[in-house]
Amino acid sequence: MTEPLPILDELRAMVIFATVVRAGSFAAGARALGLTRAVVSHHIRGLEAKLGVPLAQRSTRSFSLTPAGEAFRVHCERMLDEAVDGMRSMELLRAEPSGEVRITCSHHFGSKRILPALLEFRRRYPAIRLHVAMNDANVDLVQQGIELAVRAGPLADSALVARRLVMEPTMLCASPAYLRRNRVPTSAAELEQHRWVVYPPGQRSINVRIGERDVPVAVRGDVVTDSAASRLAFVLAGEGIARLPAYDAAALLASGELVRVLPEAETASLQIYLVHAKRIGPSARLLRDFLLAGAGNEVAAA
Repeated sequence: MTEPLPILDELRAMVIFATVVRAGSFAAGARALGLTRAVVSHHIRGLEAKLGVPLAQRSTRSFSLTPAGEAFRVHCERMLDEAVDGMRSMELLRAEPSGEVRITCSHHFGSKRILPALLEFRRRYPAIRLHVAMNDANVDLVQQGIELAVRAGPLADSALVARRLVMEPTMLCASPAYLRRNRVPTSAAELEQHRWVVYPPGQRSINVRIGERDVPVAVRGDVVTDSAASRLAFVLAGEGIARLPAYDAAALLASGELVRVLPEAETASLQIYLVHAKRIGPSARLLRDFLLAGAGNEVAAA
């Protein structure tokens, strides 16, 4: 018979530790778990022995976390929340889910990647109402009553949870008409001599990787836009070079409407995140998990 993995004991102790921290005392944590105080203390002492650091300072009347305990608490509570969310998500599958979800995403990326997944979600869960806001603004989720947001780039607000949804390859592209009027660049230095469609408006440079070197390239142009859809339209019209995500460029490169510029130059992937508050409702959790699972590869499709 296969022996249980040692980590299972630690996982149980981590759940006990997180519960004690949230309950505020060993006694309250023991009551919440349906265990005796002695059993709770035994598991936390075992966890401390395994980690080699004290997690809590306790007496008959007081309980406080050590610096190590405070740092470890974050991981334990995250694991506990994930487990609870997982159980609740499975509970939703026992009956037809219902409710309402508010989600926001950029119009351009949303139309190409998120909308097909939402249509599939509606076919699978017709009793869940969707409120879909497509705009490029980073709205305040709590103030606007929005449970899920699809956003690009790193997350600054630590009060929110960000889960990476997809990494989209990018490449430098221009129209054949633009390249007929201008010399095709053959180096990173020559890229700086060209006109660019600048997006987003504050962009001053991009990094390209050629071989083992990362090279910053200054970008300048007569067209500056805050819209990804406008960026693509201006590039197709011959207004300059731009770094485009694969979901914009792939079909147009295949048809010849766009040309890849300096193909040996690698550009950073566009990282798209699904963002939400730390606590969300069951319908929002169901949609979150559906999108993260790929929804039949609707979101992650190239």
